[in-house]
Amino acid sequence: MAASADKRRTLSGALCAWARGLAALTLLCGGCGAVKPLPAPPGRATACRDESAVDVLHHDIALSLQLQPPALAGRGEVRIKTRRATDTVVLDAKLQVRAVTTDAGPLRFHLENGLLCVELPQRLPAGVELGLKMVWDVRTDGAMPKFSPEQVWAGYNAAAWMPTRQDPAQRATLALRISAPAELKVAASGRALAPQVMPLGMTMHSFVLDQPSPPFLYAFAAGRFQEAMLDVDGLRLRALGPVGAELDAALAVTAQAQRFYSERLRYRLPLPVYTQVFVAGDAAQEAAGMAILAASFLKDLRQDPSEDWVFAHELGHQWFAWLLPCADFADFWLNEGFATFLVAAVKEQRWGQSAGDREVRLWRARSDRVHREGRDRPLSTSAPGMTSMSPPTESQLPSRGVTYARGALALHRLRRELGDGPFWNGVRLYVKDYAGRSVRSEDLRRAMEAGSGVDLRAFFARWVYQAAPDL
Repeated sequence: MAASADKRRTLSGALCAWARGLAALTLLCGGCGAVKPLPAPPGRATACRDESAVDVLHHDIALSLQLQPPALAGRGEVRIKTRRATDTVVLDAKLQVRAVTTDAGPLRFHLENGLLCVELPQRLPAGVELGLKMVWDVRTDGAMPKFSPEQVWAGYNAAAWMPTRQDPAQRATLALRISAPAELKVAASGRALAPQVMPLGMTMHSFVLDQPSPPFLYAFAAGRFQEAMLDVDGLRLRALGPVGAELDAALAVTAQAQRFYSERLRYRLPLPVYTQVFVAGDAAQEAAGMAILAASFLKDLRQDPSEDWVFAHELGHQWFAWLLPCADFADFWLNEGFATFLVAAVKEQRWGQSAGDREVRLWRARSDRVHREGRDRPLSTSAPGMTSMSPPTESQLPSRGVTYARGALALHRLRRELGDGPFWNGVRLYVKDYAGRSVRSEDLRRAMEAGSGVDLRAFFARWVYQAAPDL
């Protein structure tokens, strides 16, 4: 429903008042105009160079949003730590950044090809922590976040709505506050705190992500959603979706996958609520404590109850992506191969052996296509004794036919060779021993050896560290 002119003026006034509260960070032009960058200290603009001079430790972010007209503004602090001596901080930020300051005052900065380049007043040695306070506007007409009259959501590309480092090797905590019209329901990565009523019909929703996590697992959604909940094995399942959506069916399917994971993995997720948000458009994205899914999956499930793969896949990522994140893209198959493999395991239990076998055939078809097209790659480029060769961006990863399908085939083969009991013993040890830590393929090998009593060096050398089209 379109907002009335009076309501639009009210929301605009709320955003204006919110912006005025940033006086310590910004200078405002007359009235409620655009936020201007603070005066930068004298000096030359620094070219954007290597991002790896710093790590991000913590984000303390506040967003203010409205749907009609679409608007999203941000402010907050990103705490960094220098890896080596540097006079420049480079962050990913596909934003309109208005100001960058420290406690000592404003800093010179510029934007270049999706990077925020900040010039420090003096060179910092390695090991120094620094808080950068920033103000920015978020594009509402880009690929991410995705706005519609009824909702907004963002997943995977956190740099599209906050300054960060998108590198999958990064691990940072998050405190996120989202101010939104009171009629909207809001979900985001992290543990939800009690909402706070604000003036002018707004509500502040706060979330805390205590476990350091890759920023590509940060997400949020807000909209005129219907809501349903179901408690399973000490975990509250929450679903948000369009009015009239069959959310109870989605929760029932997710509950079956949750029970399977509880029984097989025997490791309780360190979160009270897992949220699925069903949105307009094409989405199937895991995030810390949540998943953003296309509403069309609800229709698929209604038409064919066995079309339940996405619910098992994205829930599986709460273990194999968030609880045990791959160290970097060199071992991305540990995220996606496991989540893909688990779909077949869940289907096998729910629908019978033939359903699991069908998934295996689909993986093999995708793997065969990769081979025919000459795109064979090892699952991992972090073989023992070799320097890890992590692709700098996801666009340079092996194809999904390798990372997803061939990764699942490697786990399927390992299960057949070890047998069910030893295989799941090893997986349980892998989860238990490495929960909350970054993992590589060698960590999985050690856990599977401990769980099975079998030397797996030859297996990993053949099927993980070499291109293996014959899996």
